[in-house]
Amino acid sequence: MKTQTQVRENYWLMLKEVKPELAAQRRSKKSQNDYCADIRMIFVDWVDNLHRDGQITDSLAQRVTL
Repeated sequence: MKTQTQVRENYWLMLKEVKPELAAQRRSKKSQNDYCADIRMIFVDWVDNLHRDGQITDSLAQRVTL
């Protein structure tokens, strides 16, 4: 993944498989802080794991937001 958009799209696909009830809360007009703490926490952990596995760069990990 090279862009924030790719990271976000992959996150929502992963969440749809793991926690479909949370993925159903996705809205295009919501900003990061409009989502519940569970969605935000899972996103941060997921991005951290992508970074640790070398799937995204340091720079992308630091700037990507939900």
